[in-house]
Amino acid sequence: MTETNDPLEPAVEKALRQALQPVDPPPGFADRVLQRASLGAVPNRGVNGSWLRWATAAALVIAVGGGLWYRAEERRRTEGEEARRQVLLSLQIAGSKLNAVQMKINHQGESRQ
Repeated sequence: MTETNDPLEPAVEKALRQALQPVDPPPGFADRVLQRASLGAVPNRGVNGSWLRWATAAALVIAVGGGLWYRAEERRRTEGEEARRQVLLSLQIAGSKLNAVQMKINHQGESRQ
């Protein structure tokens, strides 16, 4: 260790040494481990597999729902753009017709004078 003037360091080091001392296993530990290992793969009792199925189903529902929502939004946006294009074309046609009528009115007014 590096040299420091920290008065807590020796106390911490002593506590760590005590906590990390090797401990002998209880009697019969090795036999129980070998017996359990000979049984083969034992399912983990703490984890129930049904939560994984529910999580997978929920993820699938969210993915499909999100995809459907995205497609609907894309269709709505496309339809909005088409409607905008049609409105602009209608305004352009109406403007050209109004210009034609205005020119005709102006031309008739000039011929009367």
